Amino acid sequence: MKINDQQPTPWQIIWTDYTAFLLSILPLVAWIVYLAWAPDWRGDGPLLSPAVAPVFLVIAIVTTIMGMGVVAWRVFYLRAIFRKGTQVRGRISSFSMRRDRGLVQYAYFYDHKEYISGTSVHRNKQTLKLKQGDRVIIMVDQANPKRAFIRDLYL
Repeated sequence: MKINDQQPTPWQIIWTDYTAFLLSILPLVAWIVYLAWAPDWRGDGPLLSPAVAPVFLVIAIVTTIMGMGVVAWRVFYLRAIFRKGTQVRGRISSFSMRRDRGLVQYAYFYDHKEYISGTSVHRNKQTLKLKQGDRVIIMVDQANPKRAFIRDLYL
């Protein structure tokens, strides 16, 4: 099939892809912990001892750099597959949802060979519609056909 000209937005990727979602929330949590517990401006005083506060600051900074780096890579990676990839038909072979995340696995044929791939997804309207056996359009990385994603989850 032809190459897809639609591109998911970073927001759509973060909201659907569990890895991107988790790593975009983690820095926020680290900064909330640091800013809520460490400063002297709290009326009841800091909850962290002054000796430990710099450790939480370093944790917040490192978490932000690493988390945003991985999220940026994940967005770039998925958008590259949408830009350069090929659309094929596939079928959801299994789907399970626990709390706010799920695992979806799908089977598809590319270049006369069957592949089974999967991804971890965040609970949202699109992911809750998935059922085992559903027919879906898969975006396949032509350079590495094991890398593939369900197109409509990200659009």
